[in-house]
Amino acid sequence: MNTENKIKHSPNNKSFTLFIIFCAGLGGILYGYDIGVISGALLFVQKTIPMTQNEVGFIVGAVLTGGLVGTLITGPLADKFGRRTMILFACIIFIIGITAILLATSFTTLLLARLLLGIGVGVVAVAVPLYLTEIAPAKIRGRSVTVFQLLLTFGIVLAYFVDLIFTPSENWRAMFAVILIPATILFLSMLILPETPRWLMSKNHHEKAKHVLAKTHHAAEALTEFNQIFDSLNRAGGNWKMLFARNLWLPLFVALVIAACNQLTGINVLLQYAPIVIKESGLNSNIGTMFGTIGIGLINFLGTILALFLIDHFGRKRLLIIGTLGIVIAYSYLGFLPHFISPGRLEAELTLYGFFGFIFFFAIGPGVVVWLAISELLPTKVRGQAVALCLFVNSLAASLLSTVFLPIEHTIGMANTYWLLAGFTSIYFLTALFLLPETKGKTLEEIQMFYTKDNN
Repeated sequence: MNTENKIKHSPNNKSFTLFIIFCAGLGGILYGYDIGVISGALLFVQKTIPMTQNEVGFIVGAVLTGGLVGTLITGPLADKFGRRTMILFACIIFIIGITAILLATSFTTLLLARLLLGIGVGVVAVAVPLYLTEIAPAKIRGRSVTVFQLLLTFGIVLAYFVDLIFTPSENWRAMFAVILIPATILFLSMLILPETPRWLMSKNHHEKAKHVLAKTHHAAEALTEFNQIFDSLNRAGGNWKMLFARNLWLPLFVALVIAACNQLTGINVLLQYAPIVIKESGLNSNIGTMFGTIGIGLINFLGTILALFLIDHFGRKRLLIIGTLGIVIAYSYLGFLPHFISPGRLEAELTLYGFFGFIFFFAIGPGVVVWLAISELLPTKVRGQAVALCLFVNSLAASLLSTVFLPIEHTIGMANTYWLLAGFTSIYFLTALFLLPETKGKTLEEIQMFYTKDNN
Protein backbone atom coordinates (compact mmCIF):
# COMPACT_ATOMS: atom_id res chain seq x y z
CA MET A 1 0.00 0.00 0.00
CA ASN A 2 1.45 3.33 -1.05
CA THR A 3 1.31 5.91 1.72
CA GLU A 4 4.07 8.24 0.56
CA ASN A 5 3.57 11.86 1.60
CA LYS A 6 0.34 11.00 3.38
CA ILE A 7 1.68 11.17 6.93
CA LYS A 8 2.72 14.63 8.02
CA HIS A 9 5.19 15.10 10.82
CA SER A 10 4.08 16.92 13.98
CA PRO A 11 6.84 19.13 15.46
CA ASN A 12 5.67 18.43 19.01
CA ASN A 13 5.38 14.66 18.68
CA LYS A 14 7.96 13.86 21.36
CA SER A 15 6.25 15.97 24.01
CA PHE A 16 2.83 14.61 23.10
CA THR A 17 4.10 11.01 23.18
CA LEU A 18 5.60 11.53 26.65
CA PHE A 19 2.31 13.07 27.79
CA ILE A 20 0.41 10.02 26.55
CA ILE A 21 2.82 7.62 28.23
CA PHE A 22 2.62 9.40 31.57
CA CYS A 23 -1.17 9.77 31.58
CA ALA A 24 -1.87 6.17 30.56
CA GLY A 25 0.80 5.00 32.97
CA LEU A 26 -1.27 6.42 35.82
CA GLY A 27 -3.18 3.15 35.58
CA GLY A 28 -0.17 1.63 37.28
CA ILE A 29 -0.85 3.77 40.37
CA LEU A 30 -4.37 2.33 40.57
CA TYR A 31 -3.02 -1.21 40.29
CA GLY A 32 -0.16 -0.70 42.75
CA TYR A 33 -2.13 1.27 45.33
CA ASP A 34 -4.86 -1.34 45.42
CA ILE A 35 -2.27 -4.10 45.91
CA GLY A 36 -0.37 -2.20 48.61
CA VAL A 37 -3.10 -0.56 50.67
CA ILE A 38 -4.48 -3.82 52.05
CA SER A 39 -1.23 -4.60 53.85
CA GLY A 40 -1.71 -1.73 56.31
CA ALA A 41 -5.50 -1.82 56.36
CA LEU A 42 -5.47 -5.47 57.46
CA LEU A 43 -3.99 -4.45 60.80
CA PHE A 44 -7.15 -2.48 61.64
CA VAL A 45 -10.07 -3.56 59.44
CA GLN A 46 -10.76 -6.56 61.67
CA LYS A 47 -11.47 -4.20 64.58
CA THR A 48 -14.41 -2.81 62.60
CA ILE A 49 -15.43 -5.91 60.66
CA PRO A 50 -14.54 -9.11 62.57
CA MET A 51 -13.13 -11.84 60.31
CA THR A 52 -11.69 -15.32 60.63
CA GLN A 53 -8.23 -16.13 59.25
CA ASN A 54 -9.83 -17.74 56.18
CA GLU A 55 -11.98 -14.66 55.62
CA VAL A 56 -8.87 -12.45 55.82
CA GLY A 57 -7.35 -14.63 53.11
CA PHE A 58 -10.45 -14.15 50.97
CA ILE A 59 -10.32 -10.37 51.42
CA VAL A 60 -6.65 -10.26 50.40
CA GLY A 61 -7.16 -12.62 47.47
CA ALA A 62 -10.42 -10.99 46.34
CA VAL A 63 -8.70 -8.31 44.27
CA LEU A 64 -6.72 -10.95 42.43
CA THR A 65 -9.78 -13.19 42.07
CA GLY A 66 -11.71 -10.27 40.60
CA GLY A 67 -8.70 -9.75 38.38
CA LEU A 68 -9.43 -13.13 36.79
CA VAL A 69 -12.70 -11.75 35.48
CA GLY A 70 -11.17 -8.42 34.50
CA THR A 71 -8.30 -9.93 32.53
CA LEU A 72 -10.53 -12.50 30.82
CA ILE A 73 -13.06 -9.99 29.52
CA THR A 74 -10.69 -7.12 28.70
CA GLY A 75 -8.88 -8.66 25.74
CA PRO A 76 -11.97 -9.30 23.61
CA LEU A 77 -13.62 -6.07 24.76
CA ALA A 78 -10.43 -4.09 24.04
CA ASP A 79 -10.37 -5.56 20.53
CA LYS A 80 -14.02 -4.63 19.99
CA PHE A 81 -14.32 -1.24 21.73
CA GLY A 82 -10.70 -0.07 21.93
CA ARG A 83 -7.86 0.03 24.46
CA ARG A 84 -8.66 3.61 25.51
CA THR A 85 -12.31 2.78 26.17
CA MET A 86 -11.37 -0.07 28.49
CA ILE A 87 -9.07 2.20 30.52
CA LEU A 88 -11.98 4.61 30.99
CA PHE A 89 -14.15 1.66 32.04
CA ALA A 90 -11.54 0.62 34.62
CA CYS A 91 -11.56 4.08 36.19
CA ILE A 92 -15.34 3.93 36.63
CA ILE A 93 -15.05 0.49 38.25
CA PHE A 94 -12.41 1.77 40.68
CA ILE A 95 -14.56 4.74 41.71
CA ILE A 96 -17.59 2.50 42.34
CA GLY A 97 -15.50 -0.11 44.18
CA ILE A 98 -13.86 2.38 46.54
CA THR A 99 -17.21 3.98 47.27
CA ALA A 100 -18.56 0.54 48.23
CA ILE A 101 -15.59 -0.02 50.58
CA LEU A 102 -16.18 3.31 52.29
CA LEU A 103 -19.77 2.23 52.99
CA ALA A 104 -18.99 -1.41 53.90
CA THR A 105 -20.15 -2.62 57.31
CA SER A 106 -19.96 -6.40 56.82
CA PHE A 107 -17.53 -9.02 55.53
CA THR A 108 -19.80 -9.76 52.55
CA THR A 109 -20.00 -6.12 51.44
CA LEU A 110 -16.25 -5.66 51.85
CA LEU A 111 -15.58 -8.86 49.89
CA LEU A 112 -17.84 -7.81 47.01
CA ALA A 113 -16.20 -4.37 46.91
CA ARG A 114 -12.74 -5.93 46.80
CA LEU A 115 -13.88 -8.26 44.01
CA LEU A 116 -15.12 -5.25 42.06
CA LEU A 117 -11.78 -3.50 42.55
CA GLY A 118 -10.15 -6.69 41.33
CA ILE A 119 -12.07 -6.46 38.08
CA GLY A 120 -10.73 -2.91 37.72
CA VAL A 121 -7.20 -4.15 38.41
CA GLY A 122 -7.62 -6.87 35.78
CA VAL A 123 -8.83 -4.37 33.18
CA VAL A 124 -5.93 -2.01 33.94
CA ALA A 125 -3.40 -4.86 33.83
CA VAL A 126 -4.45 -5.73 30.29
CA ALA A 127 -5.54 -2.43 28.78
CA VAL A 128 -2.75 -0.08 29.91
CA PRO A 129 0.29 -2.18 28.80
CA LEU A 130 -1.60 -2.99 25.58
CA TYR A 131 -2.27 0.70 24.99
CA LEU A 132 1.32 1.74 25.72
CA THR A 133 2.80 -1.11 23.66
CA GLU A 134 0.80 -0.15 20.61
CA ILE A 135 1.08 3.63 20.76
CA ALA A 136 4.77 4.13 21.61
CA PRO A 137 7.55 4.16 18.96
CA ALA A 138 9.68 0.99 18.94
CA LYS A 139 12.82 2.72 20.27
CA ILE A 140 11.09 3.82 23.48
CA ARG A 141 8.44 1.11 23.78
CA GLY A 142 10.35 -0.66 26.54
CA ARG A 143 10.64 2.49 28.60
CA SER A 144 7.03 3.48 27.97
CA VAL A 145 5.67 0.18 29.27
CA THR A 146 8.16 0.38 32.13
CA VAL A 147 6.51 3.68 33.12
CA PHE A 148 3.41 1.61 33.90
CA GLN A 149 5.45 -0.64 36.17
CA LEU A 150 7.26 2.37 37.67
CA LEU A 151 3.99 4.05 38.57
CA LEU A 152 2.66 0.70 39.80
CA THR A 153 5.55 0.53 42.27
CA PHE A 154 4.97 4.19 43.12
CA GLY A 155 1.35 3.30 43.83
CA ILE A 156 2.53 0.62 46.27
CA VAL A 157 4.89 3.06 48.01
CA LEU A 158 2.14 5.67 48.14
CA ALA A 159 -0.21 3.12 49.71
CA TYR A 160 2.40 2.24 52.35
CA PHE A 161 2.97 5.91 53.23
CA VAL A 162 -0.77 6.57 53.41
CA ASP A 163 -1.14 3.48 55.62
CA LEU A 164 1.59 4.84 57.89
CA ILE A 165 -0.09 8.26 58.08
CA PHE A 166 -3.40 6.74 59.15
CA THR A 167 -1.89 4.04 61.40
CA PRO A 168 -2.12 6.16 64.60
CA SER A 169 -5.83 6.83 63.96
CA GLU A 170 -6.42 3.30 62.59
CA ASN A 171 -8.63 4.86 59.90
CA TRP A 172 -8.51 2.10 57.30
CA ARG A 173 -11.35 3.58 55.23
CA ALA A 174 -9.29 6.74 54.64
CA MET A 175 -6.43 4.50 53.46
CA PHE A 176 -8.66 3.24 50.65
CA ALA A 177 -10.27 6.61 49.84
CA VAL A 178 -7.02 8.15 48.54
CA ILE A 179 -7.21 5.98 45.40
CA LEU A 180 -10.13 8.09 44.18
CA ILE A 181 -7.65 10.87 43.30
CA PRO A 182 -5.53 9.02 40.67
CA ALA A 183 -8.65 7.24 39.35
CA THR A 184 -10.31 10.58 38.61
CA ILE A 185 -7.16 12.06 37.05
CA LEU A 186 -6.70 9.03 34.78
CA PHE A 187 -10.35 9.13 33.71
CA LEU A 188 -10.16 12.81 32.74
CA SER A 189 -6.83 12.29 30.95
CA MET A 190 -8.06 9.37 28.84
CA LEU A 191 -11.01 11.46 27.64
CA ILE A 192 -8.59 13.60 25.59
CA LEU A 193 -6.00 10.96 24.56
CA PRO A 194 -6.19 9.10 21.21
CA GLU A 195 -6.86 5.44 20.52
CA THR A 196 -3.88 3.33 19.36
CA PRO A 197 -3.09 3.29 15.63
CA ARG A 198 -3.08 -0.51 15.55
CA TRP A 199 -6.62 -0.73 16.90
CA LEU A 200 -7.79 2.05 14.58
CA MET A 201 -6.34 0.26 11.56
CA SER A 202 -7.87 -3.05 12.65
CA LYS A 203 -11.23 -1.23 12.38
CA ASN A 204 -10.25 0.33 9.00
CA HIS A 205 -9.88 3.84 10.43
CA HIS A 206 -6.69 4.42 8.45
CA GLU A 207 -6.81 8.20 8.36
CA LYS A 208 -7.25 8.43 12.12
CA ALA A 209 -4.35 5.98 12.54
CA LYS A 210 -2.14 8.16 10.35
CA HIS A 211 -3.07 11.18 12.44
CA VAL A 212 -2.07 9.41 15.68
CA LEU A 213 1.17 8.12 14.14
CA ALA A 214 2.03 11.61 12.94
CA LYS A 215 1.61 12.94 16.48
CA THR A 216 3.66 10.19 18.16
CA HIS A 217 6.35 9.27 15.58
CA HIS A 218 8.82 11.04 13.33
CA ALA A 219 7.68 11.19 9.71
CA ALA A 220 9.81 8.32 8.38
CA GLU A 221 9.05 6.14 11.40
CA ALA A 222 5.33 6.84 11.06
CA LEU A 223 5.31 5.77 7.42
CA THR A 224 7.26 2.58 8.15
CA GLU A 225 5.08 1.76 11.14
CA PHE A 226 1.89 2.31 9.15
CA ASN A 227 3.00 -0.06 6.38
CA GLN A 228 4.17 -2.73 8.83
CA ILE A 229 0.88 -2.59 10.74
CA PHE A 230 -1.06 -2.75 7.48
CA ASP A 231 0.87 -5.81 6.28
CA SER A 232 0.64 -7.49 9.69
CA LEU A 233 -3.13 -7.03 9.89
CA ASN A 234 -3.54 -8.48 6.41
CA ARG A 235 -1.57 -11.59 7.39
CA ALA A 236 -3.21 -12.10 10.78
CA GLY A 237 -6.40 -14.08 11.34
CA GLY A 238 -7.74 -12.15 14.30
CA ASN A 239 -9.60 -14.74 16.40
CA TRP A 240 -9.11 -17.21 19.27
CA LYS A 241 -8.54 -20.06 16.83
CA MET A 242 -5.67 -18.13 15.25
CA LEU A 243 -4.16 -17.55 18.71
CA PHE A 244 -3.74 -21.31 19.10
CA ALA A 245 -2.37 -21.83 15.59
CA ARG A 246 0.65 -24.12 15.43
CA ASN A 247 3.10 -21.37 14.48
CA LEU A 248 2.19 -19.45 17.65
CA TRP A 249 2.53 -22.34 20.11
CA LEU A 250 6.06 -21.37 21.19
CA PRO A 251 5.52 -17.62 21.77
CA LEU A 252 2.19 -18.33 23.47
CA PHE A 253 3.80 -20.96 25.72
CA VAL A 254 6.62 -18.58 26.66
CA ALA A 255 4.16 -15.75 27.39
CA LEU A 256 1.96 -18.02 29.55
CA VAL A 257 4.89 -19.39 31.57
CA ILE A 258 6.17 -15.86 32.17
CA ALA A 259 2.69 -14.69 33.17
CA ALA A 260 2.23 -17.49 35.70
CA CYS A 261 5.76 -17.53 37.10
CA ASN A 262 5.77 -13.77 37.57
CA GLN A 263 3.16 -14.22 40.28
CA LEU A 264 4.60 -17.49 41.57
CA THR A 265 7.72 -15.56 42.56
CA GLY A 266 5.45 -14.51 45.42
CA ILE A 267 5.60 -10.79 44.65
CA ASN A 268 2.00 -9.89 45.44
CA VAL A 269 1.89 -12.25 48.41
CA LEU A 270 4.90 -10.63 50.06
CA LEU A 271 3.74 -7.11 49.24
CA GLN A 272 0.30 -7.75 50.75
CA TYR A 273 1.37 -9.88 53.70
CA ALA A 274 4.67 -8.08 54.39
CA PRO A 275 3.57 -6.53 57.73
CA ILE A 276 2.27 -9.90 58.95
CA VAL A 277 5.41 -11.81 57.87
CA ILE A 278 7.71 -9.16 59.39
CA LYS A 279 5.73 -9.22 62.63
CA GLU A 280 5.88 -13.01 62.85
CA SER A 281 9.65 -12.94 62.41
CA GLY A 282 10.05 -10.81 65.54
CA LEU A 283 9.21 -7.15 64.90
CA ASN A 284 6.20 -6.44 67.11
CA SER A 285 5.59 -2.70 66.72
CA ASN A 286 2.91 -1.63 64.19
CA ILE A 287 4.83 1.56 63.38
CA GLY A 288 8.13 -0.36 63.04
CA THR A 289 6.45 -2.94 60.84
CA MET A 290 5.03 -0.22 58.57
CA PHE A 291 8.44 1.46 58.27
CA GLY A 292 9.92 -1.88 57.20
CA THR A 293 7.12 -2.28 54.67
CA ILE A 294 7.77 1.22 53.32
CA GLY A 295 11.43 0.25 52.85
CA ILE A 296 10.32 -2.67 50.69
CA GLY A 297 8.12 -0.36 48.63
CA LEU A 298 10.86 2.23 48.17
CA ILE A 299 13.38 -0.35 46.94
CA ASN A 300 10.75 -1.65 44.53
CA PHE A 301 10.23 1.88 43.23
CA LEU A 302 13.94 2.76 42.97
CA GLY A 303 14.75 -0.58 41.33
CA THR A 304 12.08 0.10 38.74
CA ILE A 305 13.60 3.52 38.01
CA LEU A 306 16.91 1.77 37.37
CA ALA A 307 15.18 -0.71 35.08
CA LEU A 308 13.57 2.18 33.22
CA PHE A 309 17.02 3.32 32.11
CA LEU A 310 18.26 -0.19 31.34
CA ILE A 311 15.33 -1.83 29.57
CA ASP A 312 15.90 -0.42 26.06
CA HIS A 313 19.72 -0.52 26.31
CA PHE A 314 20.51 -3.62 28.34
CA GLY A 315 17.71 -5.70 26.87
CA ARG A 316 14.66 -7.56 28.19
CA LYS A 317 16.15 -11.04 28.16
CA ARG A 318 19.31 -10.14 30.07
CA LEU A 319 17.41 -8.20 32.74
CA LEU A 320 14.98 -11.07 33.24
CA ILE A 321 17.81 -13.60 33.61
CA ILE A 322 19.61 -11.43 36.18
CA GLY A 323 16.40 -10.65 38.04
CA THR A 324 15.14 -14.23 38.34
CA LEU A 325 18.56 -15.55 39.35
CA GLY A 326 18.80 -12.84 42.03
CA ILE A 327 15.37 -13.81 43.38
CA VAL A 328 16.41 -17.46 43.69
CA ILE A 329 19.49 -16.36 45.66
CA ALA A 330 17.39 -14.09 47.92
CA TYR A 331 14.93 -16.90 48.66
CA SER A 332 17.77 -19.31 49.37
CA TYR A 333 19.11 -16.83 51.92
CA LEU A 334 15.66 -16.49 53.52
CA GLY A 335 15.20 -20.26 53.53
CA PHE A 336 18.48 -20.87 55.35
CA LEU A 337 18.07 -17.98 57.82
CA PRO A 338 15.76 -19.67 60.39
CA HIS A 339 18.22 -22.57 60.71
CA PHE A 340 20.92 -20.23 62.01
CA ILE A 341 19.05 -17.40 63.79
CA SER A 342 16.53 -17.72 66.63
CA PRO A 343 13.20 -15.85 66.34
CA GLY A 344 13.49 -12.27 67.53
CA ARG A 345 14.40 -8.76 66.44
CA LEU A 346 17.68 -9.89 64.77
CA GLU A 347 15.83 -12.44 62.62
CA ALA A 348 13.24 -9.79 61.73
CA GLU A 349 15.96 -7.38 60.58
CA LEU A 350 17.83 -10.05 58.59
CA THR A 351 14.54 -11.20 57.06
CA LEU A 352 13.89 -7.62 56.02
CA TYR A 353 17.28 -7.54 54.23
CA GLY A 354 16.27 -10.69 52.37
CA PHE A 355 13.01 -9.03 51.36
CA PHE A 356 14.98 -6.00 50.15
CA GLY A 357 17.14 -8.25 47.96
CA PHE A 358 14.12 -10.07 46.58
CA ILE A 359 12.30 -6.83 45.79
CA PHE A 360 15.34 -5.25 44.11
CA PHE A 361 15.92 -8.18 41.76
CA PHE A 362 12.20 -8.46 41.02
CA ALA A 363 12.05 -4.75 40.19
CA ILE A 364 14.93 -4.77 37.69
CA GLY A 365 13.85 -8.02 36.01
CA PRO A 366 10.40 -9.64 36.21
CA GLY A 367 8.70 -6.45 37.37
CA VAL A 368 9.32 -4.61 34.10
CA VAL A 369 9.87 -7.41 31.60
CA VAL A 370 6.60 -9.26 32.24
CA TRP A 371 4.43 -6.56 30.66
CA LEU A 372 6.68 -6.32 27.62
CA ALA A 373 7.00 -10.07 27.14
CA ILE A 374 3.25 -10.56 27.31
CA SER A 375 2.51 -7.59 25.03
CA GLU A 376 5.29 -8.04 22.48
CA LEU A 377 5.37 -11.74 21.66
CA LEU A 378 2.06 -12.22 19.83
CA PRO A 379 0.75 -10.71 16.54
CA THR A 380 -1.39 -7.58 16.42
CA LYS A 381 -4.76 -9.15 15.60
CA VAL A 382 -4.58 -11.68 18.43
CA ARG A 383 -2.71 -9.45 20.88
CA GLY A 384 -5.88 -8.58 22.75
CA GLN A 385 -6.83 -12.24 23.20
CA ALA A 386 -3.23 -13.20 24.00
CA VAL A 387 -2.79 -10.51 26.64
CA ALA A 388 -6.18 -11.41 28.14
CA LEU A 389 -5.27 -15.10 28.36
CA CYS A 390 -1.81 -14.37 29.82
CA LEU A 391 -3.15 -11.94 32.39
CA PHE A 392 -5.93 -14.40 33.27
CA VAL A 393 -3.24 -17.01 34.02
CA ASN A 394 -1.27 -14.33 35.88
CA SER A 395 -4.28 -13.38 38.01
CA LEU A 396 -5.21 -17.02 38.60
CA ALA A 397 -1.73 -17.77 39.93
CA ALA A 398 -1.81 -14.62 42.08
CA SER A 399 -5.28 -15.33 43.43
CA LEU A 400 -4.53 -18.94 44.35
CA LEU A 401 -1.21 -18.09 45.97
CA SER A 402 -2.63 -15.16 47.97
CA THR A 403 -5.57 -17.24 49.20
CA VAL A 404 -3.55 -20.29 50.27
CA PHE A 405 -0.38 -18.49 51.39
CA LEU A 406 -1.19 -18.33 55.12
CA PRO A 407 -2.40 -21.98 55.30
CA ILE A 408 0.72 -23.14 53.43
CA GLU A 409 3.00 -21.06 55.66
CA HIS A 410 1.34 -22.44 58.81
CA THR A 411 1.58 -26.01 57.46
CA ILE A 412 5.15 -26.21 56.13
CA GLY A 413 6.72 -23.16 57.83
CA MET A 414 7.99 -19.92 56.36
CA ALA A 415 11.44 -21.30 55.50
CA ASN A 416 10.01 -24.10 53.36
CA THR A 417 7.59 -21.62 51.78
CA TYR A 418 10.60 -19.59 50.64
CA TRP A 419 12.10 -22.73 49.07
CA LEU A 420 8.81 -23.42 47.27
CA LEU A 421 8.81 -19.92 45.80
CA ALA A 422 12.48 -20.35 44.83
CA GLY A 423 11.49 -23.46 42.86
CA PHE A 424 8.84 -21.57 40.90
CA THR A 425 11.33 -18.77 40.19
CA SER A 426 13.88 -21.31 38.92
CA ILE A 427 11.40 -22.35 36.22
CA TYR A 428 11.07 -18.66 35.33
CA PHE A 429 14.86 -18.33 35.08
CA LEU A 430 15.19 -21.31 32.75
CA THR A 431 12.41 -20.04 30.51
CA ALA A 432 14.11 -16.66 30.19
CA LEU A 433 17.48 -18.26 29.55
CA PHE A 434 16.46 -20.70 26.83
CA LEU A 435 13.13 -19.61 25.30
CA LEU A 436 12.77 -15.82 25.44
CA PRO A 437 14.09 -13.88 22.42
CA GLU A 438 15.62 -10.43 22.77
CA THR A 439 13.09 -7.88 21.53
CA LYS A 440 14.69 -4.51 22.30
CA GLY A 441 14.59 -2.05 19.42
CA LYS A 442 12.42 -4.32 17.24
CA THR A 443 9.00 -3.38 15.95
CA LEU A 444 6.12 -5.59 17.01
CA GLU A 445 5.94 -6.92 13.45
CA GLU A 446 9.66 -7.87 13.45
CA ILE A 447 9.14 -9.79 16.71
CA GLN A 448 6.21 -11.60 15.13
CA MET A 449 8.41 -12.62 12.20
CA PHE A 450 11.03 -14.03 14.62
CA TYR A 451 8.61 -16.72 15.74
CA THR A 452 7.04 -17.40 12.36
CA LYS A 453 10.09 -17.36 10.08
CA ASP A 454 10.63 -21.10 10.37
CA ASN A 455 7.04 -21.78 9.45
CA ASN A 456 6.78 -19.62 6.35
